[in-house]
Amino acid sequence: MSAGRGHRFADALAEGLERRGMSLAALRDALAARGTPMSLAALSYWRSGLRQPQQEQSMRAVVVIEEILGMLPGELESLTSPGRRRLPRSDLFAVYPDRQDVILRLLRELGMSHPYEELVEREVTTKYDLDARGCAVRFTNIAVLEAVVPGARRLALVMVGETPDERPLEFTSLGGYRVGQVVRDRESMVTIAEMLLEEELPVGETAIVEQQVELDAAEDDNELRYWAWPRVGSVSLWVRYHPDKVPVRCESFTIVNGTEESHEVPIHGTSVHRTVAKFGPGTVGLRWFWGD
Repeated sequence: MSAGRGHRFADALAEGLERRGMSLAALRDALAARGTPMSLAALSYWRSGLRQPQQEQSMRAVVVIEEILGMLPGELESLTSPGRRRLPRSDLFAVYPDRQDVILRLLRELGMSHPYEELVEREVTTKYDLDARGCAVRFTNIAVLEAVVPGARRLALVMVGETPDERPLEFTSLGGYRVGQVVRDRESMVTIAEMLLEEELPVGETAIVEQQVELDAAEDDNELRYWAWPRVGSVSLWVRYHPDKVPVRCESFTIVNGTEESHEVPIHGTSVHRTVAKFGPGTVGLRWFWGD
């Protein structure tokens, strides 16, 4: 490691903290909240230029620090030891592989690099209602949010439609926040709504929010997915069918590092549910099968 490169890393880290208005202690807390703990001493060494990230855990923390400080991907990582292999990144939008560029562009329109810059989901309950055609009509979500930066107030809700003819999604706050800007890309059917809490939160403080999205699916649906990032305490999915159209069977599934595991789950009356604890990053979902 050259002294010049080490100090460039330290300078970039210090500038990023200053732009964000964060102390090292706040950065340490934000890293811990995202599942990548680092000691205050290690962060202090990095900022002073006395040491530089070397081990794999430290390099993973650098990737998360870039996200916390709103930096471009690789902005800090590229200033570490020359020739180091870049670590694979936890893909925020792996569930939408063909729409990642659009999602990132819309987030930039909101002045965000990713949805969880300030707040992360810790507990989530999602209700999904279908009509007599088997088409999705409503998505309702209750979430416990935790602040990972000082003065945290906003989160982005990313929704992706299925057909270009669907009417624009309608977002309604049922409590705990208000809807801010809503940006859309009609061709890719991506809509992102800015969620603004009623007040700013210090690091580690939580809030509970509830939102509802009216859907206008033109075709019957057979799957509900939730992408967990970072690790969440619990995720509950509850799909509610119309009495005139109930599937013949249902399975739950998880996708972690590209590997899917599934098993059959019972349908109780006109609904099915699944709860997973301490999960993520990854996808958890329910998939159902209609009869002839």
